[in-house]
Amino acid sequence: MSVTTAEIGDLLADSGSGHGSESGVAQLTAGLLSMRMIMLSTLISTVDDELAEASGLLDAYQRLAELQTDHPAVVSSMLSYPNTGPWLTRVLRRISDELDDADAPLWADCAYLGWLAAAASIACREQGTARLVIRNGVVMLPTLGLARLGDAEHCGPCELRWTATGTLHFSWPTGSARVESVTSESDPGWLPLRWMRGADDEPRVWLDDLDPFRSLLPAQSTPPRLTADQAGRWQHDFAEAWQLLRGELGAYVAPMREVLTTMAPLSVAPLVASTSHTAFNGTGCVYTTAPADPCQLALTLIHEIQHTKFALLTDQVELFAPDSVCRFYAPWRDDPRPILGLLHGIYAFFGVTDFWRAHRHSDCHGSVQAHADFELWRVQVSGAIEQATASGLLSDEGRGLLDSLTAAMAPWRTEELPPAARQAAAESAAAHRTFWQIRNLAPDPAGIDDLLARWDAGRPANIDLPSAALLDQDRIPDRYRRLPLAAQLKTLDPVAAEALSIPGQPAGDRAYLAGYLTEAVALYSRELRADPLRPQAWAGLYLAGSKLFGGKNFDVLGDRGEVVARLYEAAGPETDPIDLLRWLSTPETGRG
Repeated sequence: MSVTTAEIGDLLADSGSGHGSESGVAQLTAGLLSMRMIMLSTLISTVDDELAEASGLLDAYQRLAELQTDHPAVVSSMLSYPNTGPWLTRVLRRISDELDDADAPLWADCAYLGWLAAAASIACREQGTARLVIRNGVVMLPTLGLARLGDAEHCGPCELRWTATGTLHFSWPTGSARVESVTSESDPGWLPLRWMRGADDEPRVWLDDLDPFRSLLPAQSTPPRLTADQAGRWQHDFAEAWQLLRGELGAYVAPMREVLTTMAPLSVAPLVASTSHTAFNGTGCVYTTAPADPCQLALTLIHEIQHTKFALLTDQVELFAPDSVCRFYAPWRDDPRPILGLLHGIYAFFGVTDFWRAHRHSDCHGSVQAHADFELWRVQVSGAIEQATASGLLSDEGRGLLDSLTAAMAPWRTEELPPAARQAAAESAAAHRTFWQIRNLAPDPAGIDDLLARWDAGRPANIDLPSAALLDQDRIPDRYRRLPLAAQLKTLDPVAAEALSIPGQPAGDRAYLAGYLTEAVALYSRELRADPLRPQAWAGLYLAGSKLFGGKNFDVLGDRGEVVARLYEAAGPETDPIDLLRWLSTPETGRG
């Protein structure tokens, strides 16, 4: 959707606050329907007659066009429904052979428009009929529920009739089914779509554990239907989370209310490694594992709706030059990110930082760790903004947006913090940066060869260390893909830190967290003799060695860890990494 210069200015000013406003987000979402209509028109004009007939695509399109005259809001809500975007993207990719996915015939996938049209018709008319398609044994009526009409492989036509009393009747060549009430939980053949409310005066938010097009996961990983008790827990946590947001971060609530329509569970129970995401084509839905508590859910909502708002902004305003190269250090990721990913993270973690700024004073999370989370993400977002600004890829609008975010964050620098929280945040940031460099960068081999020759000859190291290039992510071992120490450092609680440990974690981490620096250095050094490029061990050695021997000797490890690790690998396991670091840190002095 094209916007005027004045509108761009308004959008940037609104988004630059970090949270936006209800009217600003409404302006951002206004283009969503137009985008969906363009995609739908492309689909209609692309399919052949046979596919259109088998899927009922043209009939469904005609039904929606008829409803549009008297019920435009209902039709708009169906076309803007979060799952409509992923469905359109999927079928268009299948038609163009960009997606090889055979879990259902293409014509059965295209029939989703009929499901949308039927749900719209039921909302607008007391009774009627509709021609539908059973896909993999089910018919989904968005905002209503899912009918089980056959085995999981069955695809074929069916007819739906509905009455003024709310009864649904499905019939197909080999059977029929009757649903007395779309809200009933007692019919094994009908699963109603549940919903939640943050409060009695708040709109519904769908709790979607049904729609075949809701999930971004492979079909075999899609979680099962929630039990009534599990759904009740979601309602409880959502209401508590919403009240938390209204009380502590009210500026985020009105924009969130404008865009959030659906939550899709990724698990039926909380997980130790919780996860959440949004989909660029599924605006309005937050995908998340079951929350451990309302506070975690509130944080997830802040984080993911920030992503949603930023995605809508980038659809309408050019913030940066197109560049897909993954080159930037995003402190919330273990891998390099492209400029779009870096900016997305900046906007999302602005909200995360703001959450901890407010919530660290609460009764439930008034802990040193909460203070450390606030300080860590404040520093990391500021550093990411500096990277993006220096990239040369931002447009004037992109620079203006980041300037506004920086100004909004400026007062946060003077927030009071416990010294232990500041120290924990600094250590966590330093550990992750060291880990990231060693994991993702490879220095010029010729430069490493030169350094090795100087080391072997007892000569001083080069003052100018060799340049480095990014590694191919597919070649990085799985054991290099996580740094639990960064999270453990923020807990300041041995029991909590132990709960975050993972199999294969460097033994030195436990010693370091317990304050045994000499033992930690010895354990990290022993591990590096067996695995000289292990980024987790180098990150721990940087922290432990800096405290034990003084920071200057370890500055080179924090600044250019990839050079240290590759040189150590080349020098061989008999080399003492502490001696090597001292040599690199004093390039004017040779090795005796």
